[in-house]
Amino acid sequence: MIIIAAITAALVRHDASQPQSARLSLGAPAPDGSFTTIDGQTTSIAALRGKSALVWFVTTYCGSCQAGTQIMADHIDRFAQHHVKVVELQLADNLGGDGPDIATFGRRIANKQFTNPAWLWGTASHALTTTYDPKAFLDVYYLIDARGRIAYVNGSPDATIDTLLEHVRSLDS
Repeated sequence: MIIIAAITAALVRHDASQPQSARLSLGAPAPDGSFTTIDGQTTSIAALRGKSALVWFVTTYCGSCQAGTQIMADHIDRFAQHHVKVVELQLADNLGGDGPDIATFGRRIANKQFTNPAWLWGTASHALTTTYDPKAFLDVYYLIDARGRIAYVNGSPDATIDTLLEHVRSLDS
């Protein structure tokens, strides 16, 4: 229990120069930060600009993350139709929990959709994790429009897919 509390406390630390709520509010620019794709490339949130993206932070031991990945596999083509790239990122150090790496997780749960070009898999840096998930939620996502602004925030796509898809469709207008 002490180890989990220490990890959670470490993840909650963030840049005090700008309040977290201001940086992650709807309509605000999505903060930059780096992540590593499963093929070992380091990239960033800023590199996603110009296209809409669903940046989804998960842990690979989380039941709702697994269910959400299954739902996403069923709907990935709908995201692609609206030119939304799904970026599923394992939170740094898997938030201290046991689970497979994101590639193993993705292959096992997304099955044939794992290689869909509309879906990018990776691992969030510690800084990206603390910026987008300061409260250490196991399953949280941000819909970011092509201008790089936060359009919608929620979690657990298995429970929120209909509302999420409404927001994805609204990016077209």
